[in-house]
Amino acid sequence: MFRSLSRLRLSTSALVATTAAVFMLAVLSSTVPAEAQQPKKANRFIGAQKCKTCHSSKETGDQFGALSQMKHAHAFESLATDGAKKSAKEKGIEDPQKADACLKCHVTAFGVPDAELGKGFDRTIGVQCETCHGPGEAHMKARMAAAQSEEADAPKVYKALPAGEIVTDPAVTVCTTCHNKESPNYKPFCHCKMKKEIRHLNPKRTRTDAEKAALAACSCTDDCTCKKECCKDGACSELSKPAK
Repeated sequence: MFRSLSRLRLSTSALVATTAAVFMLAVLSSTVPAEAQQPKKANRFIGAQKCKTCHSSKETGDQFGALSQMKHAHAFESLATDGAKKSAKEKGIEDPQKADACLKCHVTAFGVPDAELGKGFDRTIGVQCETCHGPGEAHMKARMAAAQSEEADAPKVYKALPAGEIVTDPAVTVCTTCHNKESPNYKPFCHCKMKKEIRHLNPKRTRTDAEKAALAACSCTDDCTCKKECCKDGACSELSKPAK
């Protein structure tokens, strides 16, 4: 009988301990922020400021400097202008800097969960590198690892990136996701001419004939203002000009 009572006491103690542990886990889970509970994605958005670390040298094209001179870099700021507020008001929007209809094309990583954003990522910087090139964490880590494995005095030469590491040549559909008739201030334009204006190539890269031909391929659509005049001979006459 005493053995039975001892076993009963042990079973009861174990049950109480288990219940207490489960309760504590529930309490702890409820106090941890939702974003901290989400698993981190392997390839997150890191922000243009981190891209700047490697992409600001004039020798390799200064892509960050090129971005800084573009309207894209000030897309979020532009929503605070009188013109933007007027356009928003006509659409029944009180504050364009807080409206999803505007933000989806004026910030980077719109709608992306916080778990997929790197530390310090700031959406309000505007349309950054990763809007067109995709999340850059995997690319950054891969290039840093490659640099660390090289000899300190090794010559600095361009090395081709592995396929899929990052988007190197965004398709015109990336542009038309935002530059379309849904925008209240949309004006038709020549895709080839615009591509030429924002192009920021690495002059260190040696390109094959096929790659050069791809750079000159016509990306105009039927609503282009040029009416595809720049592409009459197949390759675009604008994009065929040597990159500066």
